Amino acid sequence: MTSQPRELFAAHMRVPWYKSLFFRVVVLCAVLLLCLFGSVIVITHHFFQEAAREMEAQAGEIAHTLEIRLEEGHEQDYAALEMELMDLYQGVDITLDDDNADMQAASFTIERLEDGGFARVARVPLRGITQPLMMTVTMTILPQTEVLRAFQNRYMMALTVVFVLALGLMVYFIGKALRPLARLSESCAAIGDGELNTVNIRGVSGEIRALEQTFNDMVASLREKETMEKKLRQTQRLSALGNLAAGIAHDVRNPLNAIKLLSSHASDMLDDGAHPAVKPMAAIREEVDRLDSIVSNFLSLARETELHREPRELDALLQECVRLFRKDAEARGVRLISELRAPGLVLLLDPKQWTRAVLNVILNALEACPEGGRVRIFSRVSDSACSIEIRDDGPGLAPETAERVFEPYFTTRPGGTGLGLSITKSIIEEHGGTIDLSSSPGMGCQVLITLPLEKVKP
Repeated sequence: MTSQPRELFAAHMRVPWYKSLFFRVVVLCAVLLLCLFGSVIVITHHFFQEAAREMEAQAGEIAHTLEIRLEEGHEQDYAALEMELMDLYQGVDITLDDDNADMQAASFTIERLEDGGFARVARVPLRGITQPLMMTVTMTILPQTEVLRAFQNRYMMALTVVFVLALGLMVYFIGKALRPLARLSESCAAIGDGELNTVNIRGVSGEIRALEQTFNDMVASLREKETMEKKLRQTQRLSALGNLAAGIAHDVRNPLNAIKLLSSHASDMLDDGAHPAVKPMAAIREEVDRLDSIVSNFLSLARETELHREPRELDALLQECVRLFRKDAEARGVRLISELRAPGLVLLLDPKQWTRAVLNVILNALEACPEGGRVRIFSRVSDSACSIEIRDDGPGLAPETAERVFEPYFTTRPGGTGLGLSITKSIIEEHGGTIDLSSSPGMGCQVLITLPLEKVKP
């Protein structure tokens, strides 16, 4: 990883702390702890409430029994009465005291014992035969039994359901927060299969958004690498072709020149224009010229052309191309229309090579266009680029054919070499521009040439 990608990744990873995945997980854990803490508080509160209600009921029952005994004429033998009541209520300490006659209200409390346990204490004032009494009832709390009883209560069941629901929601939201990572994992697997598709995950932020952006940057880099590898393969192919073309030029052009020269001498020797050999000699010269053109196209495609740039007005060059094909278009019955909207735009171009590239595109459009159709040429300019668009009313191309039109030797025209558009693409790219073709069956073709102004402005 170079320093620039590292800096780009670091920039993506700088996110506000409150949007980070770590902060979200911490918040979720805090919510879980609060739920647990709240559950403990509710359980404890319910436990003591249940214990107090049970103590109140038991103390009331003991007080009622004691009042009956007093009404039956007890002799104020409080110690014997205490023992009798404790025998009646096993596990309960009962004390009768006549020193706290001033206490007027009953109280029900839970007190901590010296051994660390808890006891339920009820103090109930009673009216004896001769004087007021204070009955104190003490019962030791058995935590295991009470907690089990509390959990069996319907309120604790409701609390358990609420806790389970809260836990389920927490798991859902954590899964939702981490689901984009699964999407990214699937996209990485797709890249392994050769599908360089970007990812667009909605509703995410923080590290997930940074990871998504970094992933898309990686996909863009892979696409660029794939394009460069394709261009490299084509360059290697053209390099091999250059060696072949050089051999062809050396071995073929000399015999062609000799044939062309000899046919010209033979034609000059035929003084009578009606001689039967005149037409065959003319046909020989035409075929020799065609072969020489094919060899020249091979050389143009294979070798790097040195551009001789000079300031030229774009619309003037296009208008010259239209003028050169005007009579050819009329002979085909095709209307050649130009709408040039970049007046005064001067660019650094190689006029010879640039004209050759545009003429190749116009020629293909004229050959594809039926009689009565149109070939239209547009020029436009924006703040950063200028564009040339050439449209025809031909039958169009299938998608698989349109993808290959700029490949060397690929042609759909009988007798064609498949080099014209390849040469055009090479010339456009040497000027720093791009060329694209879009088409669909029955809708004609549109060729778009784009030149960044920063690369061609004088």
